[in-house]
Amino acid sequence: MPWCNAYGAENRGGQGTVFGGLLTNAITTQPVCKQSAAHRFRWICEHGHRGPIVGLCEWHYAEFTGRRRGYSEQLGAEVTVPWNSRRDVQACPRCAAEAPECQDPDHLAMMRGRPGRCGCRQHKCNVELVTVS
Repeated sequence: MPWCNAYGAENRGGQGTVFGGLLTNAITTQPVCKQSAAHRFRWICEHGHRGPIVGLCEWHYAEFTGRRRGYSEQLGAEVTVPWNSRRDVQACPRCAAEAPECQDPDHLAMMRGRPGRCGCRQHKCNVELVTVS
């Protein structure tokens, strides 16, 4: 049985990609899930960005779909998913990364010297976790 690939640790070459392949930025360190994959899924955004097919365990499926409880293979029981972990990915990170910069001078003045983006530059479109047979 393949392992859960929630963080991309099971990708070829051992190097993961961010958000199930929706972003191509390579990362060097990441968590690893040691549970068996129960289902195969793909992230798809409303603008057509598609991540690769990944295997997810019951726990990560519950976490990414906002369920209150998920089965933990390590504990052998269904446990509560912490409220701050539910629905980790709701917007397409690739669309957000490719969104144009804000040109409003009032917004630029407000954000001067601060990290991050103003709210109008944070493009958020829905992303869905779709089951693949």
